[in-house]
Amino acid sequence: MVQPSLMVSPCGTSTLTFDINDDLRKLLNNTANAKESDLDPQDRQQIQAHIEARQQMILATPPHQAVKLSAELNGILTYFDHQLPGSPSEHILLATDTFQGQATAQIILSWLQQQGAAARVEQITDMSVKTLDEFRLSMGALVEWGEQTLRSYQEQGFRVVFNLTGGFKSINGFLQAMGMFYADECVYIFQGSSELLRIPRLPLKLDPDGIVGAHVQTFRQLAQGRDLAVTECAGIPETLLYEVAGQITLSEWGRLVWERCHEIYYGERVWDPVSAKVRLDPGFVREAANLAPDRLAQVNRQLDMLGRCLESGQIYNPRSLHFHKVEGYKDWYECYAWSDLDARRIYGRFREGVFEVERLGQHL
Repeated sequence: MVQPSLMVSPCGTSTLTFDINDDLRKLLNNTANAKESDLDPQDRQQIQAHIEARQQMILATPPHQAVKLSAELNGILTYFDHQLPGSPSEHILLATDTFQGQATAQIILSWLQQQGAAARVEQITDMSVKTLDEFRLSMGALVEWGEQTLRSYQEQGFRVVFNLTGGFKSINGFLQAMGMFYADECVYIFQGSSELLRIPRLPLKLDPDGIVGAHVQTFRQLAQGRDLAVTECAGIPETLLYEVAGQITLSEWGRLVWERCHEIYYGERVWDPVSAKVRLDPGFVREAANLAPDRLAQVNRQLDMLGRCLESGQIYNPRSLHFHKVEGYKDWYECYAWSDLDARRIYGRFREGVFEVERLGQHL
């Protein structure tokens, strides 16, 4: 059986900017990072007319000519030798949070779907290269998306490929680093030719200096969105942190490192909650300590989510947690520990305003 592939292609604006006059090029360049709401009505009308004309042109173009009209399609078609695979293989187009970025992704999406390929657009909130602050925040969101989405594809047996032929250089630079964790290979069209440059994933040792391992509780708080003082993060390299007005959050690199190596430490022991609203009964700790590392890591992740849920007054209560009162059992509450295999629940009761986790058991 042929292994299905997932190709992730960041989208730039080359689809809109090739073979145009100088005035239109200047307009597109000056508004490349603008959202639709930021555009002058006259500029928006002119850009929209160009987008519609360019889409008609590309949709009327066969594969052997489409490589000349779009950097993204050039990388996709070259990788697959101009024979796009059908389902279950898929394409994800990463669009910047800009008017032109979304338009470009939609044009490429329409062309791929017209050719029978399974494709969709993924827009990362605030992803643009307008300012460094916005860029860094969006790269953190990109890491979260990769952990949730790309990891799932890997677990399903997909070969994940990052097509970095198009897109913006700054975003692609970060994606190449992400590719060492989330992609089987990164590919480019070698500049000035039609040859494909393929960069396989390298075997990396996560947290080689034990930085995360020595500061797990600090990383846990930062990963849950807490702002800490500089003094609370002593010993953690500056590259993994981001400081704003004396408060520390995880940088995009810090989030990438945490997401890819926290499972190692979460599989070693039951960690004390970082939330003051959660307390662990010793019996629960002993029971959970006997779990296999992957189940123990899952329990630690659920306890993190439980703390965040209670800190928010249960406003944050995703389906993967589902914290709720147990029907027919006075004062008892439950949430998911895991839902696959022998599905288990985490049970506990509130005592003096603190939720005490007491049991790990099957669904009642």
